[in-house]
Amino acid sequence: MRIVQLITHMNEIGGAQIHVRDISNRLVHDGHLVTVISGGDEKIADELLIGAITYMHSKYLIRNVNLIKDFNSILDIRKKLKILKPDIVAIHSSKAGVIGRIVCWSLRIPFVFTAHGWAFTEGVGKKKKFFYRNVEKVIGKLSKKVITVCDQDRNLALRYRVLPSEKIETIHNGVLDKQNTVLMKENREIVKISMIARFEKPKQQLELLKALLFVKELNWHMTFVGDGSFKKICTKFVQENYLGHKVTFLGSSSIVSDILSDSDLFVLTSAWEGLPLSVLEAMVHGLPIIASNVGGVKEAVIDSENGFLIRNNLSELLSILVEDELLRKRMGEKSREIYEASFTFEKMYTKTISAYQNLILSGENV
Repeated sequence: MRIVQLITHMNEIGGAQIHVRDISNRLVHDGHLVTVISGGDEKIADELLIGAITYMHSKYLIRNVNLIKDFNSILDIRKKLKILKPDIVAIHSSKAGVIGRIVCWSLRIPFVFTAHGWAFTEGVGKKKKFFYRNVEKVIGKLSKKVITVCDQDRNLALRYRVLPSEKIETIHNGVLDKQNTVLMKENREIVKISMIARFEKPKQQLELLKALLFVKELNWHMTFVGDGSFKKICTKFVQENYLGHKVTFLGSSSIVSDILSDSDLFVLTSAWEGLPLSVLEAMVHGLPIIASNVGGVKEAVIDSENGFLIRNNLSELLSILVEDELLRKRMGEKSREIYEASFTFEKMYTKTISAYQNLILSGENV
């Protein structure tokens, strides 16, 4: 197959970008021709580059609404697809989801949009939610198939009548098994906590720091991986509250797997999510999880089994797991078990390639 992966940007690392990287890499390995078209900054993040993949940049494709650039991006991507003549276009992220579906529909190219969390999900502001919900209702009429990465997103689309049920297929996110040799963690005096997320509005690292302040007398060390506009506020909070010896900011890192392997506990405090890959990656490494009860998180984190869902009690949950090594071990083992049963990359890839093939066949029968 000739496959184009279209995404708003590949210059920063996020769940959608990792999904595109890993699935494209596997498609190439299986003999398919893959081209990735992205907007944003022209430079592709080093961690996202795959040698056997062709990358094309659309300079007009940007995150924010800009009618002139949006119109030009339609023309630009349309021109690129007419040259590439793909069998199918797989579209990712909200902005590319709108532009890409219009272009593919106009060219009669089979396409599928993967919603890595809706732009109108719970936690988003009312005005934005109303706007994006109505945009998706209109653009959804062009789609034969939309993939949601969790049941929560499927149910959200049905609740707001964005799409009919026959157009939605849930394919749960899956991640590669990068479990390293398990380090000796038993009887460590200091419990190592990690959070891997960009420092942007949805992730709320500051809320985690405030909760840790209430349990600062316990033996823990917190490592944040990621960069972003809210990082400065968080580093200032750490300095002002004398937590510098207990908190490390690593910035963006290519050794996430090593960090998780050396962790005892994973925390994610997002205000909204789809089904975050970081939680699944932590489960690969057999970690107990403390996470916000948003989006599809509860489909991976079963409350009181492989971790806890936060209900205005983050400090309490941190205290429980920092102080109870046996509970951490039991919950961590359950995390690995749930990952192997439901969230492997192989399961996701098999269902995704099947969706591609079915759409190509249905396009041939039009």
